[in-house]
Amino acid sequence: MAVVTRSVSTNTPASTRYRNMARMAVCALLCYCSSLSAQPVENPQSWLEKMVHAARTLNYDGTFVYQSRNRTESMRIIHRNDVSGVRERLVSLTGVAREVLRDNGYVTCILPDNASVMTSPRRPPAVNRSPLFAVASVPQFYALKMLGLDRVAGRVAERLELKPQDDFRYGMRLWIDRQSGLLLRNDLLHPAHGVLESVAYTSISMPEQISDELLKPGISGDGFRRITWPEREQAIAPSASEAGWYVRWVPEGFALRRQGLQQRAGGEAAIEHLVYSDGLASVSVFIEALPADANLLKGHSSMGAASAYGRMIGVHQVTVVGEVPAATVERIGLSVKAR
Repeated sequence: MAVVTRSVSTNTPASTRYRNMARMAVCALLCYCSSLSAQPVENPQSWLEKMVHAARTLNYDGTFVYQSRNRTESMRIIHRNDVSGVRERLVSLTGVAREVLRDNGYVTCILPDNASVMTSPRRPPAVNRSPLFAVASVPQFYALKMLGLDRVAGRVAERLELKPQDDFRYGMRLWIDRQSGLLLRNDLLHPAHGVLESVAYTSISMPEQISDELLKPGISGDGFRRITWPEREQAIAPSASEAGWYVRWVPEGFALRRQGLQQRAGGEAAIEHLVYSDGLASVSVFIEALPADANLLKGHSSMGAASAYGRMIGVHQVTVVGEVPAATVERIGLSVKAR
């Protein structure tokens, strides 16, 4: 095959040469985009599984921003997974100084504003707090859809949307790092009001190793008041006679996942606790006998994406809390009955 060559005159004006170079660049970009669109659509379920695996196995050190309505916070998270388990350090970078340290199941909160250090066996909230990290499949009451590529913290991410099939639960939009599978951004979506809250990394690294030094608190806590809650609310299985409450209505797909009595200190009456979940969203129902002078929650309350509803049934306070719409917790609360 003959090769045709064409000489380019050195007398061509500079502006013409630049226009030609620009056209070549545009053509190259169009060819690249065409090659991307020609790639087969990947299974969104596989990306969800990759995300779950990354959360369980990777080390990471990053800064993220939490936004909810008029509230914005910046935090640093240092997370290590190794043979000894999971250790994590969460440091506030804006507002009141505080740190949360997690060592497997135990959590230590250092709160300089009230000079206290609290230790509890509960798990702390973090970037990867979603139940998605416990299950690698999406319940049937959500539609999973891929939305294409985006960039978060300078990294290329796959966007996935979990759209609820009714108005009783929130949707999610996830940005999953294409290289590592780590969740880089998570938006919680209200069916009518759009984004309720967003957690997004602004910088992230995934080192092979994270030193013990990085996991030590930056606030000494010397002279702070120490509060330890190891058995303050010990969960006990209720007997048939003790399980005195039930819920008549929950959204389709929600089921009772856990039921127990939380024994309080000082011999006070136990709090009955019921947890309902559809595999992704969860709702907690608390029933407790309160004295007449106690602070009561009546009606709605909210903090970020969490909705709460309270009412009195006789001398018992019923409180329903969950990351679901306000109408959902209210309808659940109104359906609570004594056996």
